[in-house]
Formats: sequence, C-alpha cells, structure tokens
Amino acid sequence: MRKAIKFTLAKAIPTYLVQQVANELRLAARRMFTARSLRRRLGSQRCIRVNIGCGRNPTPGWINLDVIPHPGVYFWDCRSGLPFSDGAVAAIYSEHFVEHLDLESEARPFLRECLRCLRPRGVLRIVVPDAGAYLRAYSGPWERLAEMRPLDRTANGWRDRWLGQIYQTKMQFMNAIFRQGYEHKYAYDDETLILILRETGFPHVVVQQFGTSIDLKMAPDSDDRRTESLYVEAVKG
Repeated sequence: MRKAIKFTLAKAIPTYLVQQVANELRLAARRMFTARSLRRRLGSQRCIRVNIGCGRNPTPGWINLDVIPHPGVYFWDCRSGLPFSDGAVAAIYSEHFVEHLDLESEARPFLRECLRCLRPRGVLRIVVPDAGAYLRAYSGPWERLAEMRPLDRTANGWRDRWLGQIYQTKMQFMNAIFRQGYEHKYAYDDETLILILRETGFPHVVVQQFGTSIDLKMAPDSDDRRTESLYVEAVKG
C-alpha cells in the first residue's frame, strides 16, 4: 500500500514541485528554531552593513545573511522580513538574490524591508542577471552569449561552466538563464529594476558599473559575474 501511495504521488506531483515543498519545509523548520534569537541579537545593532544572499562569500566586517550554511554567515530567510531595527543599516548589498524572489509576494516586500532598515542616505546595491543585455545578445552570434555567461564550445553544443548544461539552441540557453529550473522567478533589465525600486519608495536610483558605488565602503562585486550582471543602486531619502 505504501509503495502504491508513493507511486501515485510521484505520478501526480512533478518532481520539481516535490523539491520545492521539501526545501520550504526545511527552511520553515529552521526558521522556527533560530528566528527569534537572531532577531534579538541583531535587532539592537546600529550603523551596520549587511550582505543579503551572500552564499559562501561573506563580506568581512559585515552582517552576512543566507539560507546556505557557511562560517561567518547567519541563517536568515530574507523573504520573511529582515531582523534589524528601523534606520539601523548603513548599506545593503545583494548579489544574484533578488531574481530568486517572486516579484509581488516576495521581491516587493523584501525591498520595502530594505527601505525600512536603511538609515537616511543609506545605499542599497542590487546585482542581478542583466536580462536586457542577454536579450540584445540573443540576436547575435553564440560567441557573444559565451562571453557573457561564460560558455565553452563542445562537439555537442555550448557548455555552461556554472550549471554544467549543454545547449544546442539559443532558446535552450535563454530558458536556463531566465528560469534556472524553478529557482529564478523574475527577470530584470535596468529600466524595470529602477521602476520597481522607485515604486518601493527610493527617490534616487541609478545604474552603476562593476566595482563602482555611491558608497565608498560598499561590499565588492564578484568578478566572475561581472560579464552578465546588472548593477543598480538606490539611496534612501
């Protein structure tokens, strides 16, 4: 009977959805045990700098948050708000994280939380895959896309160094970039990201270049993502 139930569920529920549910349950269980203590620990700190979604690359001297366990990184699911007091944060850096959030239910609330936590004139730096640049490169030769990702030419197609996938058509590649399985939830170009940040309440939003920031103490950008990334900064009024 148990095997029959498992077989039925496997047929009824897509594998990717099972994985998503399992991940959400794991995160929810860990939030239950850690959120209150970490909020108490970080909620009283002032004039801090925060790297959100840092993965395994925490910024020394900053508060680093992610759901990936790593030394120097606090576990925190940033879809559930931020554990800081109003106006307590001097700068927020987030690289290749926002595209993993659903726009309406997660990204907009997250950006409002960033606005709440930042002090006046505090800077939010958002780095995401540059969908506009990818779309412009799509009409050109494969070599342009290969430079951005990067990709390696093989006998069977173009191999993605990061995902390990091999693409035989450009549309296969674009689906991997914009969807990444079920992980990517929204694609941004500069115009769209600027609009959303302004709608959030940031009065001053600008496109930046790799390694250039309004804040001279901003966390460094990852060099290996520079060819495909869009850099936008928003300043709290």
